[in-house]
Amino acid sequence: MKFDYYILNSYVPAADGDGPELYRRWLEQVQTAEELGFGCAWFTEHHFELFGGMMPNPQLFMAAATQRTRRIHLGTSVILLPLHHPLRIAEDTAMLDVLSHGRLEVGVGRGMPHTPFALFGANPPTVQQQLEEEIAILRTAWCQETFTWEGQFLRCSEPVTVRPRPVQQPHPPLWMTASRDPAHARWIGQQRMSLMTLPWNLPSFDITRTLITEFRAGLHEAGLDERDREVLAMYPAYVGATPERARAEVSEHWSAFRQMGAALESGVGVIDRESLPYEQVVRETRTVFGDAAMCRGHVDRIRSELDVDRLALLFHFGGLSQERVLASMRLFMERVAPAYVSEPIDSARMVQA
Repeated sequence: MKFDYYILNSYVPAADGDGPELYRRWLEQVQTAEELGFGCAWFTEHHFELFGGMMPNPQLFMAAATQRTRRIHLGTSVILLPLHHPLRIAEDTAMLDVLSHGRLEVGVGRGMPHTPFALFGANPPTVQQQLEEEIAILRTAWCQETFTWEGQFLRCSEPVTVRPRPVQQPHPPLWMTASRDPAHARWIGQQRMSLMTLPWNLPSFDITRTLITEFRAGLHEAGLDERDREVLAMYPAYVGATPERARAEVSEHWSAFRQMGAALESGVGVIDRESLPYEQVVRETRTVFGDAAMCRGHVDRIRSELDVDRLALLFHFGGLSQERVLASMRLFMERVAPAYVSEPIDSARMVQA
């Protein structure tokens, strides 16, 4: 199993600091993630709200991160494609692939019902069709030197060339989210993309298991082996020195995170975060919380019940201090991750690679 780093901020200004301080902390987290051996750092686009809204443009932040890292991959999780012109996204992501020397991963999605579609000129009843067309446009723009397009949402009769050309050929890896709809997960596989999931945010593991099964069936229908593309699962994580210290250090911040998210997601078909106290999320493996032994148990359960390829871990949430975020990251990679990799993680060697 591979381990990734994930930023979906639940912004607590009094604890997280102003914009410059928050971004400084995130850049330090990404650099630490690289030092520790995480495979990819993922960044989620949100707008306006305290929950996620300090990252309205992941590509802009990732451009800064490309200049402070050398090995770790950088991924969008996700770009809300219906809010943007697809040719602009094709240009932005191609530039990022060049700046990162081919370390870019591109995750795309349509957004949740609380996404401000109208403010960005998107029409909610057609966002799914728009998303599907824009994915096709991205691939065409990256892969063809010049192209024209006559679609439902974009028409360009004069030949267009997107510059620069991406480093990765034929294009950077494409990922897409599926939250509840098995048919959508199957379509992602049919389109030869990789799958992103949020198991912790659903009522049971069964829903995510079904999504993954349908996704891999779609890969088979596309002529690919089911392991030719990957499945990622995102989980909040915190590793403490003891179970008691983990609970004492993170429960307040977990409460702030779930309350902030609940305010956005009420009535949209996910779990009621208000009903998820610390003890329950630990018992049900909705989070990777506890000491190292407990966290290995959580990872074992996720691996056996879901068979995912990558675990993307959210360490910074609910105003958790930078000191504790970085300490938790280190404990995870030093005491949890080595049980799942073929060779011990050598942080010094990673930095020099």
